[in-house]
Amino acid sequence: MRAVYWAMAVFAVVYIALDLNKFYALRYGADMGTFLQTISNMRHGSSWNFGEWRPHLQVHDSWILFVLVPIVALFPRGETLIVAQVLIVASAALPLALFARQIGVAPKFANLLAIAYLMSPSAQGFTYDNFSENVFVPVLAFTAALFARRRALWPTLLCAQLLMGVKEDEILFVAWFAAACYAFWDRKLGAAAFVLAVVNAAAFWGVERLTGGHSNAPAYALSVEDGSGKLTLIALLLAPFASTPLLVGRWLPLALPLLAEIVFAQHNPYEPSRIGTHYTAPLLACAAIAAAFGIVRRPRWAAWMVPCALVVMLFVFNDTALRPGRWPFIVDWNAYARAIDVRDTRTGVLLHRRDEGVWSVAAVNPRVRLEQKPDPQFVACPGYNTNAAAFFSSIGIGARREFVLCGGVPLSR
Repeated sequence: MRAVYWAMAVFAVVYIALDLNKFYALRYGADMGTFLQTISNMRHGSSWNFGEWRPHLQVHDSWILFVLVPIVALFPRGETLIVAQVLIVASAALPLALFARQIGVAPKFANLLAIAYLMSPSAQGFTYDNFSENVFVPVLAFTAALFARRRALWPTLLCAQLLMGVKEDEILFVAWFAAACYAFWDRKLGAAAFVLAVVNAAAFWGVERLTGGHSNAPAYALSVEDGSGKLTLIALLLAPFASTPLLVGRWLPLALPLLAEIVFAQHNPYEPSRIGTHYTAPLLACAAIAAAFGIVRRPRWAAWMVPCALVVMLFVFNDTALRPGRWPFIVDWNAYARAIDVRDTRTGVLLHRRDEGVWSVAAVNPRVRLEQKPDPQFVACPGYNTNAAAFFSSIGIGARREFVLCGGVPLSR
């Protein structure tokens, strides 16, 4: 396992450095600040945040975020969330390698599989992206698969329960794979996991009806938007594993519900089929597990995984600065220092949508809010505001009044 440990360490060092560079350059979007404020407020029993202007648990059934509350309470900074995100994604390589060995993959090939997972554009993409609860999906899915393979009932159910606390769609996925487990592997384990999924679904539905809430979800229809993008997504999921997931043959339909969630989404404001988004986390976990079974059938294919992953990472697609021709951001430390002033202010501040990079730093302060209305004059990613210094000079941090920041003009309230 030494190679896996080294790969995890390299991955963590590289992406903590890249993510901190992006954070200090104020290039993160609203989600980073939204989750930072959500987790900070969870310490006091509320998931309210001023990025979504409502409790996050009304947006998604993501109670697993409570796991991060003690850490963020101890270190209330955006850097804490960044380090946690990288380590969670990196740690998934270990149970993946152990699962592969459990089903009969040779140790050296299991190591290559884990390394290919870390090199995949999906894992690297959502590690470099805004924080999302979906970063928990690979490590929990791989660990659940490992325990299920060992027929360990209670550890499997614990992992399944945690996985269903990531987001409400995971309840359906757990129920689907629990039914498959009942039909093809272990009836007792499959039945128990399916009942647990039904209980979670009933609880989720009941709470929604009692509170009158409704989680965020795109519209769905039997039509495909951006068909070429969906095909590219599938290709880039398979390529880092040298297409070994296809070797499972008749078991491939088990991935269809996970794929359908992305393929049939309509008019989504974000692009779920982009390989580097957190939406791909369930599919990535499924592809990696299928790759392990594929290697059992064709062990020699494992030798091609790391070279294929390297080609995809460096020359085909990567959302990070690791692709040739890209460089880390140049940090304006004066602008970042002023973002720290916003974070530490004792007066209320309402940030404009174009200043999401500032929000990602300052949102740990519950007095800092993000404008609820969209900004019609700023349609690009707000994290790429190049006029940060001019923006901060207009804020007047330290004045004893609340500011509404609109187009860089402070208006007292």
